[in-house]
Amino acid sequence: MAAIYAAPTTTLTDEKVQIKLSGFDPGSKVTVRSFLPEPGLHFEAHGHFVVDGNGEVSMEQNPSLGGTYTDVEPMGLFWSMTQSPGQKLGLRFAKKDVTIPMQITLSVHKGHLDISALQTDVPIAKTQIQKTYMRPGVDIIKVRSGRVRGKVFKPKGPGPFKGVIDMFGGSGGLIEFRAALLASRGFAAYALPYFGYEDLPDMVTDMEPHELEYFEEATDWLQSQSYVQSGGIGVCGVSYGTVVASRMATEFPEKISACVNISGNCVNATLPMSYKGKAIPYLGFDYSRLKTTEGGLISTYDFLDPLETAPAEAIIELEKAQHLLFFVGLDDKNIPTPVFIDGAERRLKALGCNNYEIVRYPGCGHLIEPPYAPITLVSYYKAVDGVIEWGGSLREHQRALEHHWPKLLQFLDKHVGSQTTSRQSLHSKL
Repeated sequence: MAAIYAAPTTTLTDEKVQIKLSGFDPGSKVTVRSFLPEPGLHFEAHGHFVVDGNGEVSMEQNPSLGGTYTDVEPMGLFWSMTQSPGQKLGLRFAKKDVTIPMQITLSVHKGHLDISALQTDVPIAKTQIQKTYMRPGVDIIKVRSGRVRGKVFKPKGPGPFKGVIDMFGGSGGLIEFRAALLASRGFAAYALPYFGYEDLPDMVTDMEPHELEYFEEATDWLQSQSYVQSGGIGVCGVSYGTVVASRMATEFPEKISACVNISGNCVNATLPMSYKGKAIPYLGFDYSRLKTTEGGLISTYDFLDPLETAPAEAIIELEKAQHLLFFVGLDDKNIPTPVFIDGAERRLKALGCNNYEIVRYPGCGHLIEPPYAPITLVSYYKAVDGVIEWGGSLREHQRALEHHWPKLLQFLDKHVGSQTTSRQSLHSKL
């Protein structure tokens, strides 16, 4: 009997799934489809296969000859998902409610069908799996302490666990999926919003000046929790979140033992910031430099002023940080991340620092996130009220996601809670 099998049927998002077909006519052509419905949006992928002499197809052995991906890609039916037809352009997959697993249907169809035909074709076999960002047993703690807000995701039990603050960029709101997955991997992860959530300012531009004390309060609150290991907090930032994360790591390094900079910057950019009553200058921007591509997308790449025009005090003194890890997509179309991080490297090298590692990925765009979820190369961006390009080519971007995630986990596991008292252990000279 023709059937499709998947194992395991319930996994974390970052775990692989084995998919196999059996009982089909040898030499026949089939299309294997994955379909992911989420509230308000649908994503799907498909591959074209030829059944082998045993009546089987294995995603680990047989190449896809067409569809949303090609070649042998065991997880291609997950990362190559694109938005289903009939939806508005620019949908971004970012799991909203991490307490609800993703329900993914895998189906097999006769012949090599395109995405349009698959919308109405009746499958000859199907099965369903669940993928989730949050392992069963993870605790969720809502945070309302002073002016700080957000949610902590932590493993079950008293701990202590290594504490990590997780922040995103200009999209705003409370984005939980990476914090939930970090908790599933053993960390007490604080998803920290700073605008667009509850009683926080609606827009990032409403926060002028951006007071670093808000983030210090969040750091102090997390470190004070009985379930959090002493010895320093880790912080992860993406895009504009890297500006905040890097400032945290350098303005109060005695509290931040590890900083992850994902697709980020080495200077204060876009908005003014202040700390202890002192204004910190910033690298400006110009809306007139937004461009429209031939495909009708908005390019933000030249939005910021050139790095060489940054005021001296806007440049983040990364040499003061404990431990730094940078992830750079060399095909970032959102901001010139490679230029900014090259600048950071020049500074750190000139000062003889050994407190950092930079990982650069050819063909990778801006949105470097945990692997095996639908990859977003373009999406709607509220700040410019249009669909922007994030950059990256699908396969190379996925390779970067697969590599970065275990490296990020290893870095945090090694350095969070490892606060040193001797600066000489981190720097050869300052």
